[in-house]
Amino acid sequence: PTAGKQFKTGPKLPERICSIACHVDYQATQYAGHAQELAKDACHQGYNTIIAAGGDGTIHEVLNGIILSGQPGIRMGVVPVGTANDYAYSLARRPACKEPFSQLVDIGAMTTAGYRRYFANVAGIGFPGRVAELARRMKRLPARLRYTLAILRCMGASYQTDPIELNDLESRSYLMISAAVGMREGSYPLTPHALLDDGLFDLLLVGVLRRRDILRYFPRMLRGDIPTTDRRIQTDRKSKITLRSSKPIALHLDGEDPWVNLPSTLSTGDFQIEIEIIPKAIAMELVT
Repeated sequence: PTAGKQFKTGPKLPERICSIACHVDYQATQYAGHAQELAKDACHQGYNTIIAAGGDGTIHEVLNGIILSGQPGIRMGVVPVGTANDYAYSLARRPACKEPFSQLVDIGAMTTAGYRRYFANVAGIGFPGRVAELARRMKRLPARLRYTLAILRCMGASYQTDPIELNDLESRSYLMISAAVGMREGSYPLTPHALLDDGLFDLLLVGVLRRRDILRYFPRMLRGDIPTTDRRIQTDRKSKITLRSSKPIALHLDGEDPWVNLPSTLSTGDFQIEIEIIPKAIAMELVT
């Protein structure tokens, strides 16, 4: 209900979408996690197209509902009426296609101790996880201002790096690791060359940076100009990464807390996760 208040009876769908829709039902979410439940139920009720009207959090929930339903061939649409709309930004930059829902996109999956969660846009480990946690509390602010303030707060007394063993290599300290399907994270174009359907994550790996380094690089981040000439900042492209740590590390998936639905029998105490791409997993369409 807080996203896209201009819609009274549901979003206005373009004619090319309505031309293939025999009937459209609208459901408003009432609480966190409700979009996932609604999407999963709708798949079981026989709907073949689920459209998420909201931001990245709504997309995240709807995607998980569709995947967890186990129903094949479900198509997903996105009406970008959220705050950051990071994933919609990447969808809008795909090559145009006349036929609705004819393009498949990759999605990411995070697995730990048998617990699995899916994401559309990005998994952020370390610093971006802490930033996202703070940003989620600033619901009334515009996206970029929200994340900028959260970044500044995270650069205070709690500023830290995390020792992580990445892909079975020797443990080293990272400020952040981002595994991105899309181009933006927290409204910043951190992986500007990412493609939604190439079967690979665009990785941004940042080692130990001082606070003044981040402030120096910040204006370039706004333009998507990542300073890769700094040896502490690396980029890579992979379909799968594994992370291990002796302690829990902050993590977000599409800006959301991945541990919300963690079964009580599991614990995040042993931070060992796999993050992998699922190529061309779902038909996705930007609905504007």
